[in-house]
Amino acid sequence: MKRSNRLVILVGVLLAVLAFVGVLFVLNQGGGPSEPDVVQAQVLVATEDIEIGDPVTPEMVEVAEVDPNAVVGTPFTDPSQLTGREATQAVASGGQVSQEVTGQVLGDVCLSCSLLPGEKAIAFQVDRVTGLDFLVLPGDHIDVVLNQRIPVVQPTIETINSPPAQQRFEAVAGLESAPTVKTVLQNKRVLYVSQARSQAVGGEETPSQDGEQGAPPEISSVIIIFAGTDQDAELIKLAQNDVTQVGALTAILRGQDDDVNEATTGVTISLLIERYGVPVPNIVLLQTE
Repeated sequence: MKRSNRLVILVGVLLAVLAFVGVLFVLNQGGGPSEPDVVQAQVLVATEDIEIGDPVTPEMVEVAEVDPNAVVGTPFTDPSQLTGREATQAVASGGQVSQEVTGQVLGDVCLSCSLLPGEKAIAFQVDRVTGLDFLVLPGDHIDVVLNQRIPVVQPTIETINSPPAQQRFEAVAGLESAPTVKTVLQNKRVLYVSQARSQAVGGEETPSQDGEQGAPPEISSVIIIFAGTDQDAELIKLAQNDVTQVGALTAILRGQDDDVNEATTGVTISLLIERYGVPVPNIVLLQTE
């Protein structure tokens, strides 16, 4: 009787061991729970090398699927979203073409990577009017108009009859300076546009008196950074030597296909009168009885 009981126990242990081995075998054969499939992200990749300044068109890219963690920047998902805007940075064939590449999203940017040989990054500050309501984007091309007040001088009485090289000059009494306007730079490629908000550091919303979040602070000024030369930088520095001065320089936006530089005369008060026929007001004497 005892021998029969031991035999039953032994058979039970053997069956349990076989069952455990069978489970391990099934799991090793992939029969266990499967990992959920990772949803791939759609991006656009370049089918050819894209250089700085090249118009990026649908023919230059194709749709690809990548791991979500491998997405670079803000992705396009369809080639039709490309409008021919110029590339602000180079992309090698097979590289992802993001919205940052065409300047349609302001993100982290390597300025030195966006410069062609011989170009320098130059910055100037504009307000809502002189900066086209802050609608300028990287990749755009702009002209820059200078507005300055120039001292009005005349030869001194002692040197008025002297040769020009020997004349000395003095300010005209009552007319210390006069305005003058001139387009000084043309067809400059914008590299970056930064925003400075006036009401809160970092652009945070300003809390209202009851503790609730108010409206986002309005943008008071922006810095436009464009590609130019050292000569351009010298001109910008002279025109906007005081960092708090805004208004001396105005950004003029060009069309995407506009590469013609226009010869301008500039404008002064005398030119307004002589060329444009602006009337000079007369002095009117009041009649007294």
